[in-house]
Amino acid sequence: AMAPGPGNPDLRWSVEEIKNTPSRGDGVPDRDERVERFAACNFARDLTRAIFNNDKQQEDNSNRVQILACYYLQLFFMFRSLRQEEAETVAVAATFLACKVVDLPRKIRGILRSLNQLRVQAGDPELVEDDQQRLSTSVLRIEFQLLRIIRFEFDLVLPLDFVATLTEALLVQLTRCEVFKNACKNTPQQEASELRTELLRISGNFVLDSFMGFAPLLAQPRVIAAGALAIATRYIRREMAIPELCGLLNNADASLPTEKVRHVVDEILNVFRTKSLAGRAAAAGGAAAPAGAAGAARGLGAG
Repeated sequence: AMAPGPGNPDLRWSVEEIKNTPSRGDGVPDRDERVERFAACNFARDLTRAIFNNDKQQEDNSNRVQILACYYLQLFFMFRSLRQEEAETVAVAATFLACKVVDLPRKIRGILRSLNQLRVQAGDPELVEDDQQRLSTSVLRIEFQLLRIIRFEFDLVLPLDFVATLTEALLVQLTRCEVFKNACKNTPQQEASELRTELLRISGNFVLDSFMGFAPLLAQPRVIAAGALAIATRYIRREMAIPELCGLLNNADASLPTEKVRHVVDEILNVFRTKSLAGRAAAAGGAAAPAGAAGAARGLGAG
């Protein structure tokens, strides 16, 4: 059955369960599965940017569609193997559905137009009419499978919605943290305040990147936002270690268990490892390179 059983009503898996995906059961090694999922997510993100014409005014909508498309793709491959379904086709279907969920529906024709635009940019021929027809049929079939997986539930809370409030809470914690205070040249309050804009921008990028890996399957949106914020803080202030930051986030908000935030941090870092694997596979051009891997090395906003 496609729909998740009563044992998993919130579509979350444990770190152990993530190791037993349908693809793994089909003999796909962990590393290859991560690279294929990453490349397909990257493809969905490129397709979304093309659909929105890289319009700066639409950036927030584009980011939300990118996140949802990656999430739907990650969910899909918890119920189907990469050997059962072409990952790029799933990426197109996930993007098609994500546009509707964000209330910016696109006709399938428009999606195919953007897809052909991407193909031409990559030096590939446009899809002919027959191929377009076949792809449209597959996209509608996969979209229906996705709707069953999410049980037609469209009110999805995204980690982006928590970044601002968690940033404020973390900045307060930083002003009380000895390690941070000792590294400050000005007052801790002033330095914490100066971090705000950059922290919001970089943690937003890490949130987008987190959906190219398993993080959204492991943790609640709030915990993903916290993990992205921990890495962003570490990225800007090298004196702050990840375990310390996880502890500060837990002090700021007891609903953020240190261990769960740490799992998210690990998964986001895994995305960067996968990015470099995908890039190497694409450069080698060998059998290891999945269909979308050529664009995979371009994907990560905070890289």
